[in-house]
Amino acid sequence: MNLSSIFGQPRATSMLRSALERRRIHHAWLFAGPEGVGKEAAARAFAASLLCRAGGGEPVVEACGTCPSCQKLDRGVHPDLVEILPEAEAVARKRIAREDLPKAPSRELKIDQIRKLQASLSLAPLEGPRRVVVMIGADTLNAPAQNAFLKTLEEPPTGTHIVLLADTADALLPTTRSRCVRVPFAPLPLELVAERVAEQTGDGLERARLRAALAGGSLGAALRIDGPALESRGRILEAIEALDPADLRPLLRLAEELGGKGREESELALDVVALFYRDAALGAEGVSDDALANQDQAALVRAAAARGAEDALRRHRLALRAKAAIGRHAMGRLAFERMLLGFVMPEEA
Repeated sequence: MNLSSIFGQPRATSMLRSALERRRIHHAWLFAGPEGVGKEAAARAFAASLLCRAGGGEPVVEACGTCPSCQKLDRGVHPDLVEILPEAEAVARKRIAREDLPKAPSRELKIDQIRKLQASLSLAPLEGPRRVVVMIGADTLNAPAQNAFLKTLEEPPTGTHIVLLADTADALLPTTRSRCVRVPFAPLPLELVAERVAEQTGDGLERARLRAALAGGSLGAALRIDGPALESRGRILEAIEALDPADLRPLLRLAEELGGKGREESELALDVVALFYRDAALGAEGVSDDALANQDQAALVRAAAARGAEDALRRHRLALRAKAAIGRHAMGRLAFERMLLGFVMPEEA
């Protein structure tokens, strides 16, 4: 993998190429932007440029892809590329077994992992003059772990380059951010995501566009949206639109159904709801059906739009608020109940 293979992030790749061309390569980098837009792939491509042997010991702008170093990187076995990630992510990627952990896998990067990394960095690189550390989910570092890492981040061992990957850079302490060169990663253009989804899944372009819109420009998130979730979308939206404040029993049943799933499924359901009411707000302002993400639900969108843009935007905000609550570990059922009650009883929102 090299930098030319990274698509949809011209600003980020231009910054990295410029640093490599001028041989002014900072020791600490912060790749910041939404999940699934290419940060991890770019970090590996950048690492390849630093570790490739085609430059005779110097970094190259584009890794050759054929030298022993590049081949080891492609196979994921290069000893001088160190990847650190939260236990829960490592379990999800099958890098470690859940049974090997003494307790539930942590979603945070822990201070013990930082200390172990620091101990390993005290040793020289194994195959060349440089080593690259890629910290996946750096924004999950808690404050003690970040404080323990500051000295290493400011003055790493000679030849060590550290790349922090963060979906939410502001979750990092200012002292951590200030020690890094920040490389911004933007959401990918929806049409580009849709094309890639169609290529990789065989979906038709309309369905692929819906995935792209639900994922907010994240290719990774778009590819994770499964078929059943999309198939149940129409039924869920119809059930929401049919809710009646005079009888809350259907509302409570729907909240139980939607909130009783895993976090990722609940968040996807809320993305579906938020996107639907964004479409309704556009429809209320006279936007044509062709511009809607939910083109297959155009009649339902028009019915929701008939209540006006203000109502649609209010519901959109409530859906985003519910998603944020679940992200803060609120109970899914309660988050959905509060949202749905806000839909049918505006004074309760």
